[in-house]
Amino acid sequence: MFVLKPKAEWIAAFALAILMAVTRIHHFGIGTIAPDASTGVFFLAGLLLASPWWIAAFLVEAVVLDGVAIGFMNVADACMSSGYALLAPAYAALWFAGRALRKTETLDLAAAARFMIFVAVGTAVFFVVSNLGYFLGSDFYQLGFAEYAARVSRYFPMYLTVTLFYSAFGVAAFIAARRLGMFELASAR
Repeated sequence: MFVLKPKAEWIAAFALAILMAVTRIHHFGIGTIAPDASTGVFFLAGLLLASPWWIAAFLVEAVVLDGVAIGFMNVADACMSSGYALLAPAYAALWFAGRALRKTETLDLAAAARFMIFVAVGTAVFFVVSNLGYFLGSDFYQLGFAEYAARVSRYFPMYLTVTLFYSAFGVAAFIAARRLGMFELASAR
């Protein structure tokens, strides 16, 4: 169902890259209105894009956007630490969660439930791995793991809500585009 022909895949990749760019850094003003779409972008990339090279492309984009935000726009670098490297496996968890749903044949209640479960599990793994990186790579390790976990766990519902929103919106946009004949499906790749 989510297997696109190459031209449609490039269009989807471009749209996802634009979405991440305009929401990841606040320069465009959208970041103050819409939250960072990066988690949803990685989930949707796994769902819609065939080549595993796309995950590398989106990781490079994320690093470049962070560099621009910190280097040229004076965004605080408080989240930058040696643990930043764990963002790659954290985002990979979301990509793999989307990937697991790639060959969904029909959109029914069971598929919607699987979609929500995979988004939730992918987001949970992302949240744990990325926060573990921040814990290990910053001075927060002095708090102890239990105190740190208690402090950051309150942010998880927002991460989950944002990822579910962008992922559901992306799937809805895909379905609408397909019904309008804008996307042609390919055989499984």
